[in-house]
Amino acid sequence: MEYLSNLGAISGDLYRPSYFELVNQDKMTDMLRPALRYVLTVYAQRYPRYLLRMVNHHDELYALLMLIVENHYLREWGASFAENFYGLKRVPARTAFRGRGALEGLSEYHIYSSLLFMVGLPYIKGKLDQCYEALSGGPGGHLFGNVFEDDEESTPQTPREFMPNFLKKAKQAFRTTYPYTDGVYNAVLFAYQLAYMFNRTDYFSPWLHLCRVQVRRMSPRDFKAHAEKEDLARKALSSALSSGSPRQLAKYIFTLTITRGFDFLKYLLPMSVFFFKFLEWWYHSGFHKQASAQPIPPPPDSVPPHSEGLSIPSDNSTCPLCQKKRTNPTMIPSGFVFCYPCIFRYVEDNQRCPVTFMGTVTEQLRKVYAVSP
Repeated sequence: MEYLSNLGAISGDLYRPSYFELVNQDKMTDMLRPALRYVLTVYAQRYPRYLLRMVNHHDELYALLMLIVENHYLREWGASFAENFYGLKRVPARTAFRGRGALEGLSEYHIYSSLLFMVGLPYIKGKLDQCYEALSGGPGGHLFGNVFEDDEESTPQTPREFMPNFLKKAKQAFRTTYPYTDGVYNAVLFAYQLAYMFNRTDYFSPWLHLCRVQVRRMSPRDFKAHAEKEDLARKALSSALSSGSPRQLAKYIFTLTITRGFDFLKYLLPMSVFFFKFLEWWYHSGFHKQASAQPIPPPPDSVPPHSEGLSIPSDNSTCPLCQKKRTNPTMIPSGFVFCYPCIFRYVEDNQRCPVTFMGTVTEQLRKVYAVSP
C-alpha cells in the first residue's frame, strides 16, 4: 500500500496528482446526484405543490445546476468543482510539463469540451441506464429473459404496422446490445485509470484525453494569482463606494453575490454529501429504531383470584384445572397458564378465567413455547 500511495510521485513530478486523489474527486462527483435527490425528495414531501415537478425532472435540474456550477469553476479556477475541492486544476496538455510557472488558462475549446464530458455525458449515460432498466423489466426481466414478450408475428406488415414494429425491434436491439456497450465503456475507463496508476499515461480518463487537458495539483502561484484577483475585487468595491455611482455599486454587489454564492457551494455541496452518507449509515445501522422506540410500558397490575375461583397450585408446573403437570401450556389474559385442552373446553363453556372469573374467549388463548428444565 505504501507503494500505491506514492504512485503519483515516482515520476518525480510533484504536481502530478496521485491515483487516489483523482478517484476521490470522481467519487465525490458521483455522490452529489443522490445526495441532492434525497434532499429534494425530503422537502418535496413537505411542499409537494412546489417541489414535486422538480423531483420528477431531477435529472434535468441537476444537469442544469452542474452546468452553471462547473462553468463557473472552469472559468474562475480552471478546474471542475470536485477537482477544485481537492486542490487540483486542469491545464492544456502542451503546458502540463512546463512546471509550476505555467499559468496558462483554459481555452474556450477546453471549457466547452470539459462541460460536455462532465455534464452532458453523465446525463446521457443516466438516461440510457434508466431506459435499459425499463426495457429489461428490472430484476424479473434479467431472471426470466424474454418469457414475458409477445411472440413475433410472421404475418406480412402493413404500412401502419411498420413504425410500431420498427420501434419494437429497435428497443429489443438496444436491450440486447446495451450491456456490451456499457461493459466496453467501463472497461475503457478502467484501462485509463490503470495506465495512469502505473504512469503509462498522463490522462486519468479518455475524456481528459479528448479534451486535451491534464489534471495537475495547484501550485502556490495559482493560489497567489487568485488572491490577487480578490485584492482587485476589494479595490473595485472601494472605488465603487468612493465614486458614489449607484450603477457601479449595484453591478459590483451583483457580481460579488454571484461569486460568493459559488464559493459557498464549495462547503454546501460536500456537507450535503456528508449528510446523505450519514443518513444512509443511520438507517442501515438500526440506531434510528432504537432512538425512535418508545419505552416498554410497565406490566399491568395482576388480577386477584376470585373467592369462588379455583385455587392456585403450589407447583408452578401444575395445571389448576386438571391438577396434573401441564402439557401444551397455554396462557389467558389473566396471566395464568393451563393445559391447552383443559382451558379451551372451560373457556368455550364458561367464557371466563377459572381462577379470576375475568371474561375470556377462545380467541384470546395464547400458546406458550418454553423449554423444559
